Amino acid sequence: MAEPIQVGLIGLGFIGKMHATAYRDIPLCFSDPPVTANLAAVLRSNLHTETEFMREVDFGLATSDMDEFLQVPLDVIDVCSPNMLHKEQVERALARGIHVYCEKPLALNLTEAREMAQAAKDAGVLTHMAFVFRYLPAIRQMKTMLTRGDIGEVLNFRGHMFHSSYLNPERPMSWRLRYAEAGGGVLVDLGVHMIDLIHALLGRVSRVKALVKTFISERPSSSDSTIQEKVDVDDWAHCTLELENGVVGVIEVTRMAAGAEQDYSLEIFGSQGSLAFDVQQPTTVSHFDLKKGYWTKGSIDRSTMPGERPIATLWPPAKFSQGMMTNAHLACAYDFLQCIAEGKPSTVDFSVGLAAQEVLEACYHSARNGETWVKLPLTV
Repeated sequence: MAEPIQVGLIGLGFIGKMHATAYRDIPLCFSDPPVTANLAAVLRSNLHTETEFMREVDFGLATSDMDEFLQVPLDVIDVCSPNMLHKEQVERALARGIHVYCEKPLALNLTEAREMAQAAKDAGVLTHMAFVFRYLPAIRQMKTMLTRGDIGEVLNFRGHMFHSSYLNPERPMSWRLRYAEAGGGVLVDLGVHMIDLIHALLGRVSRVKALVKTFISERPSSSDSTIQEKVDVDDWAHCTLELENGVVGVIEVTRMAAGAEQDYSLEIFGSQGSLAFDVQQPTTVSHFDLKKGYWTKGSIDRSTMPGERPIATLWPPAKFSQGMMTNAHLACAYDFLQCIAEGKPSTVDFSVGLAAQEVLEACYHSARNGETWVKLPLTV
């Protein structure tokens, strides 16, 4: 077996712990994997929390100093930090010729995303985005069926991603609720995943029309609950997307849906049938065949698309399932590790992150200007 790929992890909040767990679970889920990871270093702002997790993972180095972090011989850095930190951290890695795996969204805004994508191209390193829903077997099934025309001409689509995580008005302020630090609200947090799925399955967006709302405009400070801070990002967003091929659909995202934990779905309607995905059943897709007149569901042939690995080689077998989200993060990270070992570009690189970021920016332009249509590409 080849030497483990040396990974430097930036950030150890919820998503950073998810990434760390995914790397560690690769040898558990796959016998004799062609590549493994060694978590050689972690960079985080607070070294006095998650101490038991850090001890268990046994990072080679735990530090709050970026210079010290970059002294470790690393093959790849995995960026799980707040959005406003992505650009500086990524560009410092690129300057050292280190490959980069980045959480979504790529950047704080479109200008930053363009600069980061160009910097990665100039550096000649490999990049990868954590668009983990692309790795769900059900999504791969949808892609296969759409490619071979199983539902005929695609007419329209609708998708939603609902959480209830911010419904409590007493939930304290955080960077995710400040525009200057997050670049947006739920549209940036959840909507970017849905935008990327539309790009992956149906094609690029050509114009958008969007409405966003903030329902809780103030929240208690995380340092002093008697102080209220202003929330300036969206709690809910509804976007109409028209694609380059003329297909039109809608996406709706919110973190204010009572009773919803991970309520995600995507429906695609065609001239000869429909496809429906529900995240509660991530390995299968529902198919309505207009000629047969009924729905089917279950194991469907998944032809591997050009440039992609067979999903069965990335998604943990049922007996070793770690749960939907961990499985998806494992598959996504494992794919990139193999790209690095092979010197092969990822199909989910920074250009993909940039495309999604442009749609986000266009949606916010539309919302600020009274739900007007905004055409892509943007000139700003």
